[in-house]
Formats: sequence, structure tokens, C-alpha cells
Amino acid sequence: MVSPVLPAAGKQFSAGLAAVLGCLQPAIDPVFLALASSATGLRAEDHGWVVGATQAAAALGALLVWWLGADWQRIARGRAGQLAAALALLAALLTPLAAGLPWLLGLRAAYGLGMGAIYASAMGAYAASLQERATKAYGVVLLGQLLMATAVSPVLPILAEGLGADVALWCLAMVPALALAAVSGMAPWAEAEPAHAQHARTPLAGWALALGTFWFICATMMVWSLSGGLAMAAGLGHDLIGQAVSLGSLAGAATAWVVMRRSGRRERVPLVLQGLLAGMAVLSPLVLIGPEQGVGLITSMVLLNIGSTAIIILGSGLASAAAKDSRFRVLVAATHNLGMTAGPALGSALVWADPEHGIFIGAALSVGFAVLALTLAGVSRGLSPMRPYAIWRIGAR
Repeated sequence: MVSPVLPAAGKQFSAGLAAVLGCLQPAIDPVFLALASSATGLRAEDHGWVVGATQAAAALGALLVWWLGADWQRIARGRAGQLAAALALLAALLTPLAAGLPWLLGLRAAYGLGMGAIYASAMGAYAASLQERATKAYGVVLLGQLLMATAVSPVLPILAEGLGADVALWCLAMVPALALAAVSGMAPWAEAEPAHAQHARTPLAGWALALGTFWFICATMMVWSLSGGLAMAAGLGHDLIGQAVSLGSLAGAATAWVVMRRSGRRERVPLVLQGLLAGMAVLSPLVLIGPEQGVGLITSMVLLNIGSTAIIILGSGLASAAAKDSRFRVLVAATHNLGMTAGPALGSALVWADPEHGIFIGAALSVGFAVLALTLAGVSRGLSPMRPYAIWRIGAR
């Protein structure tokens, strides 16, 4: 007789895989943009527009899934996820054929819209399936993203050199193709938990934790988008920058593994203190990168990846664990897309307003808002924010 656990495990695996594929693009953007420039003539100065269009559309797709709620799963007789993946697949296949920037922006926006919807719905289903161990779900997905990006990024330039940049871009269409297969095998996010929990009221702590996660992602993206420019302005070479980014990614993967393995265990370090330490790590490139400071660049990239990875997994997992509403879990996932869109936009605006200090002020304020949100989460439960992991098991209270 077939064990009833196997179908549930298969649906859980499908949701996790779909979530990894849905958030893969930001991790491989540097390689993708270089290939797009070779295949379509995209100018380097227009890279920011392409990334912005993709991430803004991904945020819109994620918010659309949250806004529609249960109606999302009724679209096309329950095939909304497959339609989103099909849209992304079509956009990926047409990307090497884009003639001009407007066409490329439109195609990447379509790609982002589809993959953003996939990520939000799949992440919501995966987190719901693990209930109070939602932190493990986010750890698994971010670890999977980093490992997949590490495997894919070196292969694509080799394919481009041997077969052409357009062929390498077509190979990237495997990402939405795999996502199409994955979403077809996962359970809808609203079916991953009991019916009585699908419309329950989410406590204030859950909202505060989600808001804190959003601001941490904003701060990370502000600093990450400027780090390369700071290193180049300091006279550091491209090889050194590449090595620093690679080491930082490996450090982020190791962090995701550690946080994932410790999911559900009682910790001794207060969450607010972890937020402060993570914030200092995120801000470190703004302090450590300087002329002839190669060690400072590498150290700051490692610290940034460790701090941001840990706090984003913790914040997202705790917010999902605190949720009593399955729809809210989708919103938690959507904060990732929103933060990745808002962070670079806010950073660019602040640099324009104050070229010398704008980015530091913006990133520091974002970290401050995030830590205040973590504090509010603890206070709203009548707990001391500095008590060791006062809200680690918040969903179980």
C-alpha cells in the first residue's frame, strides 16, 4: 500500500522548488545582463532599467496573488500558477529576439510578473506546510537559490562563448519551464493548512515582523546596489570584486544552512539584538570599502551576506509562524519582491538628493525602522524585546 505521506511530501517539494525558481533571477542578474547586452545590444547604462522593470513587475505579481486571495486559485479552473509560469516561459524564449530597449523592458516585465506570482504563491504554500517551522522553509529556499545561482552563473558564460549569447539566454528558459512543472505538482497555498486557519486574524506581531523584513531587504538592496560602484571608485579591480561577491555568496549559503538547521530550537540571543548585529553587517560595506582596502571589501561582502541572509530568514519565518491567516503568508513572501524593488529606487533617489551621505542615511534609517519593527513585535505580545528569543516561538503562544 502506498504511504499517504508521499503525496504530501511531493507537494511540499514542488512548492519549495517553485519558490527557489521564482526568486532565482536577482541572484543571476549580473550574468544575465551581460548576456542580454551581447545578444540584443543592450547598453550597460540601461541595465538598471531592465532590473527595475523585472523587479517591479515581480512585486506586482506577488501583490496580485495576495490581493486576489482564494480567487487566485479559481482562475482558469485552478491553473493560475501554470498560466503565470507559461507567461514567464514565453517572455524568456522571446528575450534573445528583443529588438530595442522598449521590447526588452516589456518582455522582462512579463517575466517578472509571472515569476513574482509563482514565488509568492509557492512560498506561501511551502511556509504553510511547515507551520511553526516556517523559518526552515525560508532557509531552504534561500539556500537553494544561492546554490543554484552558484551552479548556473559559471556555466552560462561558457555556453555563450561556445554557442552564442542568444543560445545561453534560451537555456535560461529552463527556469520558468521547470517552474511550470513544479507549480503543477504543488498544493494551493490555501489548502496547505486547516480551513479554520485560512481567514483567521493575524496578530500585530506578524505584521511588525513582516514590516521589519521589508526594511531589512530595502537596506540590503541599497548597499548591495552601491557596493560595486564604491569598490570601483576606490580603485579596486574587477577580479577582486568578483572574488568578494563569490565569497559573500558562499557565506550567505552557509548562513542559510545554519539558520535552517536551527529552525524551531530555542536560542539565547534576543531577536532585537540579532537585528542590530545584522544591521551593522549590512552597513559594513559603506564603512570598510576604501582605497587599497581589498581585505575590507571582501570582509564587508561576507558580513553583508551573513547578516542579511540570517535576518531575512528569521524575520520571514517568524512572521509566517505568527500568521493565523494563510493569505498573510503570501504577503510575507511578497515583502521580498517589494523590498528588492523599493530598496534600489530609494537608494538612487537619496544619492541624487545627497551624493555624499544619502545612501548611508537611507540604509541606516532602513535598519533603524527594521529594528523598531522587531521591538514592536515583542512588545505587542507583552514580552521584553531583549529577552532571549522572546518571540522565536511566537506562533505557538
